[in-house]
Amino acid sequence: MKEHMADWRIHALAFVLTVIAEFIGTKKFSFGPLSFSLFPMLYVLILGAILGIAKMIPQKMMTEASPYIGISVMMLTAKIASTIGPNLGAVVKAGPALILQEFGNLGTAVLALPIAVFVFHMGRAAIGTSFSISRESSLAVVADKYGLDSDEGIGVMGGYITGTVFGTMFNGIFVSLLCSLNIFHPYALGMACGTGSASMLSASLAAVVEAYPDMEAEITAYAATSNMLSSVDGLYMSLFIALPMCEFMYKLFTKNNRHYKDGLPIGAKVKVKAAGIHMDAAVWFKRIKCLVLVCIFASIGNFISTSKAGNPVTPLEAVPGLVLLLLCTLVGCIIYELINKVSPKNLPAIAYISFIAILITIPGVSPIADYAIEQIGKIGLLPLCTPILAYAGISIGKDVDTFKKQGFAIVVVAIFTFAGTFLGSTIIAQLILKMTGVI
Repeated sequence: MKEHMADWRIHALAFVLTVIAEFIGTKKFSFGPLSFSLFPMLYVLILGAILGIAKMIPQKMMTEASPYIGISVMMLTAKIASTIGPNLGAVVKAGPALILQEFGNLGTAVLALPIAVFVFHMGRAAIGTSFSISRESSLAVVADKYGLDSDEGIGVMGGYITGTVFGTMFNGIFVSLLCSLNIFHPYALGMACGTGSASMLSASLAAVVEAYPDMEAEITAYAATSNMLSSVDGLYMSLFIALPMCEFMYKLFTKNNRHYKDGLPIGAKVKVKAAGIHMDAAVWFKRIKCLVLVCIFASIGNFISTSKAGNPVTPLEAVPGLVLLLLCTLVGCIIYELINKVSPKNLPAIAYISFIAILITIPGVSPIADYAIEQIGKIGLLPLCTPILAYAGISIGKDVDTFKKQGFAIVVVAIFTFAGTFLGSTIIAQLILKMTGVI
């Protein structure tokens, strides 16, 4: 037991960073018609990076914190998936245009990945940056498949930070320019607004509504439905389509490329990927310990966050929802391991975790759906992200040199990723709307 608790300093620091970040809270900034928000989960990354750069976190501690990122992000997967079950009916009713336009997200790879490889000669961080717009579900996918301390993880983290700081401002400007071209129908533009985060949606939608004020209600409805669909299928779109597509394109672009050798930039060091899930007792103890601590940290962060919003949810009130998320995570991991013993070509653990979370929240199918939806709904997505990214913040110091080398490239590629996502979604929406006679 003493050996298992030897890393208590990591968890104590994660808790302190979580509480500090939640007390700072969400801060909104406005510059004329443009606005953006900074969230607690960004603060923990920055605070952790500062402590790491200042050598206040030992190298060993940074290294030992890395596995906890992948473990804790599984809870995030369960939370995201729990929103899918209640919305399955809405997906069916949404119509082909709203559903198929989600494939426009693949525009990220088509536009951003070639720039990452042929212009900046980036390594596998290019995959993490360009396969999606790096929202919470993207973090979960990369953390599970590669680990957030991998090159792909550095890419998705860089994209996430870029999107948080610059994504809203870029979307507002970019969408305004698209509107001024008068190429796309307002409905198609409205659908594309829903592919980003809430702040990106707000900036994009404001630009479209400003250009077409007489159609505000219709445009807003399309954007809101699209955003809901993106949250429903985003995880699976990334996992089964976008990420494999980026892997294929990266291998194709780097093959016989004089700047690359064996799929990596000349002179780049090979990173050892984290081990996958297995049934070793010590590993399971570590996993359960981390997940329980994340539940505790999230319950306190959730209380601080909801108190600031004027509708406090006490840590005790959050317990049922967190227990359900914890059970979904553990059951999904167990199923993954059992299937892995039979078939080496296994789906990632998050696929099973998300399936369990969806199943228990489908009204009319699950006998506990109403209870699960109510209880899990008490836990906000952002307060759950904060302790997860606290571990990433503690670990990030060891990768500062990599960020310094690729920082500018990641920012530029992320910007092209945002543009590719919006443009791809708009084009497909426009085509489907015309084919179905809506416009």
